[in-house]
Amino acid sequence: MWSNSVTRIDEIIISWLNSLFGRSAAFDDTVTFLSHGETVNGAIVMAVFWWYWFRQSSAECVQRTREYLLSTLFAAGVGLFAARILALTLPFRLRPRFQPELHWVGPAAPTSLSYVDWSAFPSDHAVMFSAFAVGLWFVSWRTGLAALFFAIFIVSFPRVYFGFHYLTDVIAGVALGALIAYCVNGVALFRQLASRILPWEHRSPQGFYAAFFIISFQFATMFIGFRRLAAHGLRLLAILLGKAISG
Repeated sequence: MWSNSVTRIDEIIISWLNSLFGRSAAFDDTVTFLSHGETVNGAIVMAVFWWYWFRQSSAECVQRTREYLLSTLFAAGVGLFAARILALTLPFRLRPRFQPELHWVGPAAPTSLSYVDWSAFPSDHAVMFSAFAVGLWFVSWRTGLAALFFAIFIVSFPRVYFGFHYLTDVIAGVALGALIAYCVNGVALFRQLASRILPWEHRSPQGFYAAFFIISFQFATMFIGFRRLAAHGLRLLAILLGKAISG
C-alpha cells in the first residue's frame, strides 16, 4: 500500500520538521497552543456555520444558504465515516511519533499514547475541516477560502509537526473531505433533501434547534464524547460476551 517513494518523502518532511523543534521557543509555543485547541477550532468553524445560518437576507437567499449548510453537515459526517472505514480497512500506518526509525525528539503530547492503535491514514481532522471549508465556499467563496486556510495551517499543520500524521495523511484527508463536500453540495438531490428538513424548523423550532445543537456540538468536538461512549460500549460488550462464552 505505502510505496517506498511516498514513504521516503513523508519521512524526509517529518525529519525536517522534527529538526526545527527547539530552534524557536515562540514558534514551538504557538504550535503547541494551536494543537491544544481542537475543541476551540471546531467551535470557531461551527460559529461561522451558525452565523451564516442566521444571517439576515432575502427569503430565497436564506433558503439556499441553509440548504448548503445542511448538505455540508451531511458531507462532513459522510467524510468522517469514510475516513474511519479507510483507516480500518487499509494497511495500518503507525503515526510518525511512534516510528522508532525516525528517532522522534519533537514536542511531547499528553494524550499521544491514545493514538498508538489508531492508523494515521487519512487524517480525520483534515477530512472534516476541509469538508466544512468547501461547503462554506458554496455560501461565500471568501469565507470558504479562509476556512480552507484554517483547515490546513491552523488545524492540520500542528498535527504533522507533533508527529500525529505524515503530510500525505493530511493531503489525502483534505482531498477526501473537499471532494465529498463538493459532490454533495453540487448535486441538487441533496439540497432537495435538505429543503425537506427545513420546514421542521418552522413546525417545531424547539425540537429542531435542540437536535441541531447536539449535532453541531458533536462536530465541534470531533465526536469525542460519542467515540468514548462507543469505545466503552464495545469494551462492555466484549466483557459480557467473554463471560457468556466462559460460563
